Amino acid sequence: MSMPQRAVVILAAGLGKRMHSATPKVLHRVLGEPMLGHVLRTAHDLGSERTVVVTGHGRAAVEAYVAQWAAAHPEAVAPICIEQVDPHGTGHAMQCALPALAGASEVLVLYGDVPLLRVSSLLALLEARGDGLLSLLVTNMADPTGYGRVLLEAGNRIARVVEHKDASEFVRKITVINAGMMALDANFLRQALADLRADNAQGELYLTDLVEMAAKRGQPGVACMVSDAAEVQGVNNRLECALATKSLRHRINEALMLSGVGLEDPDHAWIEASVAIEPDCRIGADVELRGKTRIAAGVVIERGCILTDCEVGPGAHLLPYCVAAQAVIGPDAHVGPFAHLRPGSVLEAKVKVGNFVETKKTTLRRGAKASHLSYLGDADIGPDCNIGAGTITCNYDGKNKFKTVLGRGVFIGSDTQLVAPVTLGDGAYVGAGTTVTGDVPAGALAVSRTPQRNIEGWVAKRQARDGGSSEHH
Repeated sequence: MSMPQRAVVILAAGLGKRMHSATPKVLHRVLGEPMLGHVLRTAHDLGSERTVVVTGHGRAAVEAYVAQWAAAHPEAVAPICIEQVDPHGTGHAMQCALPALAGASEVLVLYGDVPLLRVSSLLALLEARGDGLLSLLVTNMADPTGYGRVLLEAGNRIARVVEHKDASEFVRKITVINAGMMALDANFLRQALADLRADNAQGELYLTDLVEMAAKRGQPGVACMVSDAAEVQGVNNRLECALATKSLRHRINEALMLSGVGLEDPDHAWIEASVAIEPDCRIGADVELRGKTRIAAGVVIERGCILTDCEVGPGAHLLPYCVAAQAVIGPDAHVGPFAHLRPGSVLEAKVKVGNFVETKKTTLRRGAKASHLSYLGDADIGPDCNIGAGTITCNYDGKNKFKTVLGRGVFIGSDTQLVAPVTLGDGAYVGAGTTVTGDVPAGALAVSRTPQRNIEGWVAKRQARDGGSSEHH
């Protein structure tokens, strides 16, 4: 490993008893993403050259998620996981992380259950430390119960941090609390961790004791105040997960509107932190944009659409209640209402996919149309093709999947079955009601229709047989 200048340690070993869940605390979701994912992204955006995640409870699940996150973010430095065995507090967690911090000159401490922290606040924290030994994020909290109190001196210098259980009644009246995030000189951190003692009510090694150690050296740490207490608040139960989600949704939606994105009903738009939307788009009520979805300029997405890991080109229009996942929707494409684009669907420019059309691993080339009531799976639909209502690609024989290929300008009549593997040449026509089981040459007409037969007088004969009654059963 190269020697990092700035390292980030994320403490993520907590049990999370108040979640009442087998899922590790830091893997509970806020706005669709595990809390730890938000913190990992913050570390990356901050410019971390080495990120260390200290695990404990649910170690295997947390490490699996970290590996998954790293695979999905190849642009980021892959985090290192360190297990905290037999945990004895935050100071002990940092002692466990210390071997992975070799060569670092600056260490930033974050928490895996604080998903709303802004990069701007951490940059302010780093600036507050300067060349000093440490800086600490603090905030004012109306009800500071349970939080460590910060005793300040002149110039925002910190004398001590007193944990709630160790605090006197007088100290508990202080409303300036320790948010937990610290920026530290790495050499000081290494020396001070060796001197930690568990002489407190919890019998644990407190990382906050480093504040008093710095003061005793004559170089007290600096408090960096965060104005919004919600930003630094830990998430400890399901209710707080929901409140954090609401807060983050409001933050994201406000920023999008200020950047030129139109949200018709921002209180009912679910847009995850990993989504990117260009200006001059219009997003309807109850729309959900998830994962790595990318929306280009001029797109209209109407009410109730749900997009996950999708790419939508400029000028595309999605009518209400479309669902798409891992799909590409090209420029000026027209989708829905009630369309379902499954993974591997690619709609090129000016494609139309209408109501109750389902696609899967299918490309519709420029100008192709499937206006209603069709299933297109494992298919390559050529430019300017027209797919009639009720068309089905029969792509699965119970064991294997097969491909359907249509050339340019193919016309498929309604109620057609295309039994793959099958290829239709440019300009081919398929009559309504046809089952296509073999290739169709370019310019040919394929028809497999049973001749119609009319039986004159059949209704009267049936009525006579049934005793003259015309009632239908």
